[in-house]
Formats: sequence, C-alpha cells, structure tokens
Amino acid sequence: MTEKPTRRRRRTLLVPLLGIGVAAWAVRSALAERGTLQDGWQPLPPRRVTPDRTAAEAPEPEPVAAPEPEPEPARARARAVPAATAVASVTAPALPDPPFGPGSAPPLDGGASPAPEYVVKGKIATRVFYAPGSAYYTRTRADVWFRTADDASAAGFTARAPRRSA
Repeated sequence: MTEKPTRRRRRTLLVPLLGIGVAAWAVRSALAERGTLQDGWQPLPPRRVTPDRTAAEAPEPEPVAAPEPEPEPARARARAVPAATAVASVTAPALPDPPFGPGSAPPLDGGASPAPEYVVKGKIATRVFYAPGSAYYTRTRADVWFRTADDASAAGFTARAPRRSA
C-alpha cells in the first residue's frame, strides 16, 4: 500500500534535522570534555570613561617600537645602454604592456576592439579565441584582442571548436 505524501515529506525533513542535531550534540560533548567550551572565552577588559571622552570612542593605542630597518642589499651595476636607445626610450610615449605578449591588447570599454587591426577575440577564463567568421564570434564579448590567430595561439589560447551539425 502506498504512503500518504505528507508522511513522506515529514520523513525527508525529519531525517536531516535529526542528523544535524546528533552532530551538534557530538561536537558540544567533545568540547565540554576538553574543557574548551567555557574556558576558551576571556572577558573583554572594561572601557575607561573619562569626562572628555565617551565610552564609544576607542582608547588611544600604546606606542609600539618601530622595528629596525634592514640594511639594503648591494645593488647591481647598471648596464651600459647605447645612447640612441636611451634617447628613444625617454622620448617615446609610454605604451601599456600587452596583456598576453606581442600582438595582444586589452579591450576598450564594452569589449570593443582597441584598433582596426585587432580582429581576433579572446576569453581569458576559458583560454579560447574566436576568429572572424567562427561560431559565436559576433555574440562573444572579448576579454583580450589579438591581431591574428597565430598571436592568440602563441599566447596559449586555443581556437573555438566548430559548431556541431545535427
């Protein structure tokens, strides 16, 4: 004979609650045997109340002695740089480092391409890239842009698998 649905619901609710109660009792008993249930907590010190401060304000911390500074390690001598390179590096505008090596660039706001030559979209979480014309290219929002599929492969990304035909 079949049981009523209400009994089945009660039983499925009662069994987990009973298990939780037994587990809580076991933990409390173990803590009580070790004496850590009451001994583990220490009371907070009372707050001092002065006429110019209220109890809500925190007392001033005691000064702590500063640790002695460690001696700086000996620095390596700078390499000689050709004058033409040094001048070019100073006068050239600072470009942000590409996020995944040469041929990559971070997206603009909204995931747009930073320049027309960046046409391959990359997703960082999955390390998959989408070339123009591949599946889901138009609906994918890029986390990183690449100039070519070879640049994306060199950065460790794999091509999006083609759509399965049913």
